Amino acid sequence: MEISALRKGEKASIIVGIIILVLAVSKGIVGYLSDSSALIGDAVHSGVDMVVMFASWVGLRISQRKPTEKFPYGFYKAESIATLFIAFFILYASYELIMEGYSRLFTVSRINMPIVALAVVFSAAVITIFTSRYLAKVGKEINAESLKVTAREQLMDAFTSMGVFIAILLSYFQLKYVEGIATILIALLILRIGIISAKDAIFTLMDVSPSKELEKEVIGIIKSDGTVNDFSNLKLRRSGPYVFGEVSVKIKKYTSVNKGHEIADRLERNIKKINSIDSFVIHVEPYKAEEFKVVIPVIEDKGIDSIIMEHFGRAHFFLFCNIKGKEIKDYYIKENEYKERDVRAGLDATRFLRRENANVLITSEIGEISFHTLRDNLIDVYITEDKSAKDIIKKFIDGQLHRLESPTKDKD
Repeated sequence: MEISALRKGEKASIIVGIIILVLAVSKGIVGYLSDSSALIGDAVHSGVDMVVMFASWVGLRISQRKPTEKFPYGFYKAESIATLFIAFFILYASYELIMEGYSRLFTVSRINMPIVALAVVFSAAVITIFTSRYLAKVGKEINAESLKVTAREQLMDAFTSMGVFIAILLSYFQLKYVEGIATILIALLILRIGIISAKDAIFTLMDVSPSKELEKEVIGIIKSDGTVNDFSNLKLRRSGPYVFGEVSVKIKKYTSVNKGHEIADRLERNIKKINSIDSFVIHVEPYKAEEFKVVIPVIEDKGIDSIIMEHFGRAHFFLFCNIKGKEIKDYYIKENEYKERDVRAGLDATRFLRRENANVLITSEIGEISFHTLRDNLIDVYITEDKSAKDIIKKFIDGQLHRLESPTKDKD
């Protein structure tokens, strides 16, 4: 997928490079025959574009090389180096145009073959607009900065050609100043593109974060995963047309290694669905919770003074307590609507606890199916021999309850 995208960019560079070569030669010949310094300057500018396209092609070509022991992250940044090279040529071209425009403020050119010269420069402008759109489309599809930069430069080249068109036309009518002013204004626009392109390339080479929008998209995926309690150290960096990233996610400390690996794989797959992200590393760390939502199966609704019911799945009610630190913030009781189920009452009850966002169950017994379902959904199960919910909660807060590693019975 990656190599095919880079090859597509390489193909686009070759096609546009050939078109630019034809245009540059055509403008150069007609400029020489018509004695139009503006058209000759535009031909030189197109020649600079040829160097730009060559740099873009080289960058994309090198980027296709497979990672090596010396370059384990691949050669994607070759494309960014090419982008910087392109930016320098844009800056140089803008300087030359400013100097040329300044010199034309004080001269009036006499144009031979004006109709031919106007036809060539107008055709070049139209063709350049289409090549700019083509490069922008391919650059967006494969996320290649060098092609995007070249597309912007090509668009400005089309405006330059239109400026030359106007300059030739006005020169034919012996008007001063207009040709020079138009050339300088166009050169300043090209200068701006060169500065922006150089900045983007340098930032990429220095591993600046690609964009806040991309960060928000990644954060949204992480937060939407119900198994992640917290995360930190999100880092994104661009390498050529692709983005590399990493993050540390925190999950419950008793989560098994296999479950942690499963969570990391799922997050990585979801994040890599973002088009520009090529590689993303998930570091899994244990999460030390400060708040708990504890649930206890009880016989009747007597609030915190309720008595625990031995059978988890057949409990008449469930007492939910929100605990922060050493204190009970609040609690509420809900009836177990699955208590009369003929089979799998415990399994239905576990789904109910998940919907209530409970993360700790305290019970006196639990079957195999319910236990593993709760553990798979990162709900810890604790065992107790006490009867009063108030005493049970106190012991949990004081860390005196035992966390179950296996069910207390075979069946629910």
